[in-house]
Amino acid sequence: MTLRSVNLPGTDLHASVLGFGCASLGSRIGRRAGLRALHDAFVNGVTWYDVAPPYGAGEAETILGEFLRSRRERVFVCTKAGLTGPAHGKLVKLVYALARPVVGQAKKLRRGFRSVAATRYRKDPLDRATIVASVERSLRRLGTCHVDVFALHDPLPEDVVNDDVLRGLEDIVTSGKARYLSVAGTLAPCLAGFEAGRPYSIAQIADDPLTGALAELRVCAIRPPASITHSVFGVDGMHERLVRMIDQEAGIRRDLESAGYGGAPSRMAADLLLDRAFASNPDGVVLTSMFGAQHRQANIARAALPVNPSAVGILTAVLEKAKKTV
Repeated sequence: MTLRSVNLPGTDLHASVLGFGCASLGSRIGRRAGLRALHDAFVNGVTWYDVAPPYGAGEAETILGEFLRSRRERVFVCTKAGLTGPAHGKLVKLVYALARPVVGQAKKLRRGFRSVAATRYRKDPLDRATIVASVERSLRRLGTCHVDVFALHDPLPEDVVNDDVLRGLEDIVTSGKARYLSVAGTLAPCLAGFEAGRPYSIAQIADDPLTGALAELRVCAIRPPASITHSVFGVDGMHERLVRMIDQEAGIRRDLESAGYGGAPSRMAADLLLDRAFASNPDGVVLTSMFGAQHRQANIARAALPVNPSAVGILTAVLEKAKKTV
């Protein structure tokens, strides 16, 4: 099984089509389990790793740095600036450490943790000094002299075109601390960042099936960017909704089986959503969190298959059929 790879347009980055999102590395996922998962993904061909300073209750970059020690030149790393950890970071780390065995296995509990105000990220002011300081701290934690991509994390549209911010980003690239720049956010700042003359090469955006943000970005941007997509299983519980549809509507199950999707409803839904993500972003990288062994193996197996362009239409037809049966 060979994982597919892609040349990100406008760059010299040749990476796996499947990327590893490290948001829970160090919080829900402990260091040892996280390192095992990162290693297994790498052995199976995953070469893109996405992180940020507040991820994993502030521990993700440090743990990823351990993983990078003997592999840095064989993988691509993206980190960010713009968000910081919760105000009571030490307390959050302790709570995660105590609750990790339970939270790691229960989706409802994980959602409960994310909904608590004390665990939410806070917005950093974006300016030249903050950006330069942030990347230097990240490089120390990661144990590397550069990252392949440095992103503004959830910026406002005015942040991505601010002269002071742009000077800070220029400092980072000129000094060799980052190879490429990215906007990691919603549609509006991504569109602002890809106006003529802006220095960004990559957009990182949610590819939720219901919003169509990625497609709109590609249509509206003056310079269509290389894309790193996340939230491909739906930011509002799309996977769970699709599982219920398959369970409740025999016609939907039959349609999916006819299209080649088999197994339990949960597997059918995940495979369709991942196929759709690869089809909607065929020349980019699709990020997923892959710390669970079964989930990771399934994602890697799917990423080794040829792109299935029909997956976009299949999901659209399923959602339309579900509307008519309500």
